[in-house]
Amino acid sequence: MFWFLLACHELAPTEPSAGPPPFGMVLANDNQLYAGVGSIDISPTVTETFTDLDADGEFDGCVNDPLGPDSSRPGCDEPFDDVNGNGYFDAIWIAGYGERRAATGVSDPLYARAVVLSLNGEYVALVGVDSVGLLESRVRQARLLLDAEGFEMDRVLVSSSHSHQSPDVVGIWGDTTALYTGINQEYIESLPPAIHDAVAMAAGSMVPVSPVVGTVATGEIDPDLNGTLFGGTSPNPHQIGTIDDLRDPIIVDDQLVGMAFDGPDGRLVTIMSFASHPETIGDRNTEVSADYVGFMRDTVEASQGGLAVFLSGALGGMMSAVTSILPALDDQGAKVTDAAGDTVWVEGESWELARSQGILLGQAVPLALTDSQPWTKIAVRSQPLLVPVSNVFYQVAFRTGLLDSKLEDLDTSTDCPGYGTDPNVLGCVPTGIWRVELGPATLATMPGELLPELFYGVPDDPAMADASLRSEDRRWDEHDPDCNDVPWADCKDVESVGDCDCLHYHAEPYVHATDGTPIIREMLPGTYRAPIGITNGYCGYLVPDPDFNTYVSQLTDDGDHYEETNSCSPSFTPLLLEAWVLLTEGSG
Repeated sequence: MFWFLLACHELAPTEPSAGPPPFGMVLANDNQLYAGVGSIDISPTVTETFTDLDADGEFDGCVNDPLGPDSSRPGCDEPFDDVNGNGYFDAIWIAGYGERRAATGVSDPLYARAVVLSLNGEYVALVGVDSVGLLESRVRQARLLLDAEGFEMDRVLVSSSHSHQSPDVVGIWGDTTALYTGINQEYIESLPPAIHDAVAMAAGSMVPVSPVVGTVATGEIDPDLNGTLFGGTSPNPHQIGTIDDLRDPIIVDDQLVGMAFDGPDGRLVTIMSFASHPETIGDRNTEVSADYVGFMRDTVEASQGGLAVFLSGALGGMMSAVTSILPALDDQGAKVTDAAGDTVWVEGESWELARSQGILLGQAVPLALTDSQPWTKIAVRSQPLLVPVSNVFYQVAFRTGLLDSKLEDLDTSTDCPGYGTDPNVLGCVPTGIWRVELGPATLATMPGELLPELFYGVPDDPAMADASLRSEDRRWDEHDPDCNDVPWADCKDVESVGDCDCLHYHAEPYVHATDGTPIIREMLPGTYRAPIGITNGYCGYLVPDPDFNTYVSQLTDDGDHYEETNSCSPSFTPLLLEAWVLLTEGSG
């Protein structure tokens, strides 16, 4: 075990003598489950826009020259509206895909939505935020605001949806070449108070509720959502349950989690979690949006009533629908067919693809809601985790002030693994993991984008162990046959070995870990177990350590190993798994 991981922390029920509950929340010891909801609009105000002369969705001007092509400066090809006259483009930069995607407006609202649950003195706040990924230091601000008013910060879990059509809250989608951060300071500073207000609103409006929970595998509900290689009819042979895994091997988290709570006036709220990048609209869009998540919430609210709250899942791998081919839907959400009665398909990054994915998933949520047994417990446990920052790109972003996090936010104590002994470690991001038992369900949080095999395990397919079988296996789309006789150990730190393209080769055997550490799901109690991604921190991708290619970076080609270029450290996953072992061992 890693000695620097501190012991897990189990939160005790709040005693009546501890004083009035914060925000007037209900903390009764009466075996009754209570819930409250809060929703705050966090859509940005877009005041300065640009003229996209080449219609590529990217600002091709100079951030300090509003004249664009009328300027005498070379390379300033597009103008921007300098509304405040300060000579700088005070844009809302959109996160995800490439840099310099400046917003021209807001298509649909973004939200911070909270659900507060309590049972016999135990309570927890689950917050879903339409954000690409709030960094730990910013989430901590919101949690500290609540803690100061008596709502324990370790009971606040903030999950970012990872929308690639939302404002940059990390800092790397402005213009890194010009060292121009993507952070809009006014916007980013509005988020902790918004999260606080959503939780306060939820805590102050609690009513007795009855729960209904469950999960459904979206790949099993409709053959049109699967590709032909996985028993379906979609023209994309590789997709499963609307998702196409863009990294070999194809291991998809198609589990849709549903948790609904009915109060005296009917449905109060539905919480849902799914693992797919909200990037379906594409990289040419310049309007802020929640992507498919917004369509999914609207569908659930229209059919079920109440508020819909979205929490992200195991997004790594990566789970995405950008290359999926989905059924087209009419205005009522029914499938469109042609004159011969065949399904009409939607493909290619677009608003229509996002709409189809969101509505189809929203229609599937009621199928997950099957277990209405009364809850007997809420239990919250946490485990600290220090994540080393050895990624060179992240280090540059820290040192140059691009990030929405400062050098002083890093842990540089002897507890930080590698700091002071490994020159590649700048310091550690202080974050953690949480295990939340909610009746028969258990949520497991991750401070990043988890590859699903770390939670669910690796399929028992022969090609996982034998690379020579991969060219004909349905899960291996990118495999380079020239690597069949090359040991993975010779390939994982270089670009190529002879004719073998190591950037399109994966570990042989392909396993989630080599040291016998169990998959996370096996370390959790409960009937329904689910990973919740990008929660209370964001450190990039969590890649299985045996498959981590250390050659790739932001300065190299990455082939089928893109995720490594956006991970804080190769040790991120081993440290996370060790944290889960420690939390499990401390369960008592």
